[in-house]
Amino acid sequence: SGAGGAPPAAPAGAATGTTATPTASAPAAAPTPVPGRSALDFSASRPVWEGTLQGADPALGKQLAATGRPAAGVQACVACHGQAGITPLGGIFPNLAGMTPEYLAKQLTDFRQGTRKVPLMNGIAQALTEQEIGQLAAYYGSLAGPPLHVGDVGGEAARKLDQAGDGARALPACANCHGLRGLGEGPLLPRLAGQPKEYFVDQINAFRNGSRQNDDVGVMRAFAQRLTDAEVQALSQYYAGTP
Repeated sequence: SGAGGAPPAAPAGAATGTTATPTASAPAAAPTPVPGRSALDFSASRPVWEGTLQGADPALGKQLAATGRPAAGVQACVACHGQAGITPLGGIFPNLAGMTPEYLAKQLTDFRQGTRKVPLMNGIAQALTEQEIGQLAAYYGSLAGPPLHVGDVGGEAARKLDQAGDGARALPACANCHGLRGLGEGPLLPRLAGQPKEYFVDQINAFRNGSRQNDDVGVMRAFAQRLTDAEVQALSQYYAGTP
């Protein structure tokens, strides 16, 4: 009734003209992982050798082939494989000229990893860097193969195996994979034309006895076991083109 005094306190929860600070909400829980496959699970893996060819300089490969790195155990490639990738020694040393860079990079990588076993080449390849493998493959893959006289010798049996195979023994024509007259078919299927007879026989025997096992799903190991000794000799002469 007009008597002085403090105003009554505002009821709890009444507006006082100021904005209340909202209480922070708790962070949302992370979603529970759902079992299943990721899209990355279906990505094709790339072979190691493929990366060695990226930006590979054949000029550096030529230099390495000529001089090697003796201090690291890498002897000059030309000592066995010739100045232009055509071996002057024959025998079990292959011609590298005329092979594709992809095939050469794969074989050097297989030697490096031990999936293809030849003690001399295993030691050399293990001393090479991946970059050097690519350089050597690029260099030798740029060279023309040896002069060809395929089919001049070897006889009809070899010609038939090359062109038609032998269905009764589940032997497809060699040309199906290696090209007619052994000239090569695709980046990873090697040229047989012009290889020394001894090298051809040595590799077929290695597939036969299992000491070489870096063929795709074992196809060469299977085919080699179905050939007779006489046929292996005939094919070696047929592809080499020399008596």
